[in-house]
Order: sequence, then C-alpha cells, then structure tokens
Amino acid sequence: MTTNNDATEKIGILSKLKSIKHIEIIVAVALCAVLLIGYTIYSFVKDDTSVTTASGEELQEEIASVISKIEGVGKCEILITYDGSESYEIAYDEETVTTTTTDSDANSDRVVENSTTTSKPVIITVDGKQQPLVISTIPAKIDGIVVVAEGGDDVYVKLKIIDALCALLDVDGSKIKVYKMK
Repeated sequence: MTTNNDATEKIGILSKLKSIKHIEIIVAVALCAVLLIGYTIYSFVKDDTSVTTASGEELQEEIASVISKIEGVGKCEILITYDGSESYEIAYDEETVTTTTTDSDANSDRVVENSTTTSKPVIITVDGKQQPLVISTIPAKIDGIVVVAEGGDDVYVKLKIIDALCALLDVDGSKIKVYKMK
C-alpha cells in the first residue's frame, strides 16, 4: 500500500519534470533516438544473416566490385584458386540390428550379443529427381588469390587489398598476391 510520503514524492517528481522547459520535445527526441537505435540494430542483425553464398566466378566478380571501391585501387580483377571443390554433408538413415545368442555348457551359460549397423543416405525428390538429402555444403579451401589492380604498385593500397580479402574470405595474407594492372 502506498503511503502519503510515496504519493507526495511521485507528485514532486512529476512537477519537477513538468517545470523543465520543452520537456515534450526532449521526450519525443529521446523516444525517436531509442526507436532509431532499435531499428538500426534490427536491420544490422537481419542483413548479417543474409551472407552471400556466391561461388566461383560470381564470388570473384562480387569481391572485385567491392575491392575496386577502396580508395586508390581503381579497376581490378581477381582470381581465386581452390584446393579441390566444395563437398556436401549428407544425411544418413542408420539401422542397428542386435542379435542375442545363448551358449550353454555344463558349467555356465554364455550370452553373446552381436550388433550390426547399416546406414544408407536419406533420399528426397526434388523437381522429379531423386537425390540425397544435403545437410550442409562445405566450401573448398582457398589455395591462393591474385589481384591485378590499377593501384597495385602502391604499398599502402596493396595492404588495404590484402586486409580486405583476409576479412572477406578468412584466408592468410601470405596466400594473397597483388600486382599492378598494365
């Protein structure tokens, strides 16, 4: 139950707030700021989940487009080499059959259990074609990257390109070579 002291204290706080000049504007601006921050965080998280999954030539063109926008790079071309190709993790249906046999002799009973596990890929139909159910795609490991850029002779530009590629593709900088475009 509230006492008179609590009620008086609440009224005192409200009267102090009302006495602040332009309190409505301050509250509106603060509310807009909170909404803007919330929307920014939401759009950042939403955009972060839509990571591009381009591969091969598409990936090279997309990265070249981004890298060419870095100050000093200019026009550029990128070649990415891979160690093998992408692989797939396939879902399997496992079945275990256990058989139990009992051997009896004069001194004791011996129980023997044998288990046999068989697994076969889970098959699904997509567009009228049967194929195994793919759980995930494992991208091929990047072997090396060559970048030919108009600004490729500038050491600072080279470092920016290498740093960007390391961040984008999670590769070691020693696998990246940058050259000047002729």
